[in-house]
Amino acid sequence: MDEHEEKPEALERYWDPDLEVLGELLDQLEEDGAMDLEELDGFFAALHCCPELVPPSEYLPVILGDGLENAEVFANEETAKLFYGLVVHHWNEVGKAFAAEDFFMPLLLEDEEGKTYGNNWAIGFMRGVDMRHDSWGNLFDDEDAFAKLVPILALVHEMDPDPEMRTYQEPISDERREQLLMGMSAAVTVLFQELAPLRQAATMDRMAAGPEKIEKIGRNDPCYCGSGKKYKKCCGGLPVN
Repeated sequence: MDEHEEKPEALERYWDPDLEVLGELLDQLEEDGAMDLEELDGFFAALHCCPELVPPSEYLPVILGDGLENAEVFANEETAKLFYGLVVHHWNEVGKAFAAEDFFMPLLLEDEEGKTYGNNWAIGFMRGVDMRHDSWGNLFDDEDAFAKLVPILALVHEMDPDPEMRTYQEPISDERREQLLMGMSAAVTVLFQELAPLRQAATMDRMAAGPEKIEKIGRNDPCYCGSGKKYKKCCGGLPVN
């Protein structure tokens, strides 16, 4: 058994050959306010936990920031298709990580010294929660349930300009950061499991609505990603694996 085969299934997306390409494309959109790869992973983790489905037409503009309004954000149509295809691919990879029997492991970027901080992942997760804030059950009403978010919120507000928003007034040590990252992983794993009944109920409701009530996009309709192009010329032209 080689080194890769010994790695937990929940970490397989770390070795995804498309990951570097997606990260580079996101970095090119940084000036337009796009998420980086770490923030995107946290964002998608929250959407996978969420009891209510958030469609790409809503989450893609959040990922791209102001870049979606920039007609020249992508060099050409092929690059746009590549980007949207990689985003959908990473969405699926995050879902597979949750489906694994291991704890969900956030995808964290390293700095030049090889350190991981987790702040952007935590920010991405909370941005995902805000997409459907009211659908998260008793998470924000029950003290014990809300406690699961403490490691995540501590990293979100670590450098908050308002000292009262910070969980720790003193700088976070390496040891404490490691504890927060482990706590974040455990919290997200538990949230995904605990919210499963609400997600299943929402799925049943969508199925009960019947196919005639599900809005379908035509090939000549504007693409759901918000690019302004026709669906057949944009995401509708992506290859399906």
